[in-house]
Amino acid sequence: MRTAILAFVLACAPVLPLHAADADKPVLSLVTLAGEEIDLGRLRGHVVVLHFWATWCEPCLTEMPELEKFYARYRKRGVEVIALSQDRARDIDRVHEMMQRMRMTYPVAMAHNANHNSLGEQAALPVTYVIDVSGVVRERMRPDAQPVTAESLARIVEPLLPPDAAATAAAP
Repeated sequence: MRTAILAFVLACAPVLPLHAADADKPVLSLVTLAGEEIDLGRLRGHVVVLHFWATWCEPCLTEMPELEKFYARYRKRGVEVIALSQDRARDIDRVHEMMQRMRMTYPVAMAHNANHNSLGEQAALPVTYVIDVSGVVRERMRPDAQPVTAESLARIVEPLLPPDAAATAAAP
């Protein structure tokens, strides 16, 4: 009887639309290849650049040095860069080799190992998401529309930085 009442109440309850901003707040939790646990929810207050890539993807490899250059400039201002490799699990050695070759200092994880990833597997690579301090996706970058360069990222990220971080950003 309780089940029937609960079913009736749920069926009659108004369906509330999901707030648009909530739909744009991705959920992602993972462990990096260095063993660091990352949860986007815990990074609120930081601008996050989330980059999906693979070792076999030439446009990805073109963007990697640009991401590194951007990260070197903005990490002290609280900007986080996270790279998610979509390589197969058996290719993890290739991912490690690429990290060394590209001198990547930002965290790298395997996308398929994420505990939660509401962005899902990307159909085409590379794709880069810029997420603001409240966790909302503000930009989705693809090489055919807007390639990732240190300059293009800076133009997008600068307005998203809190005022105190923006002042620090002006310093070299």
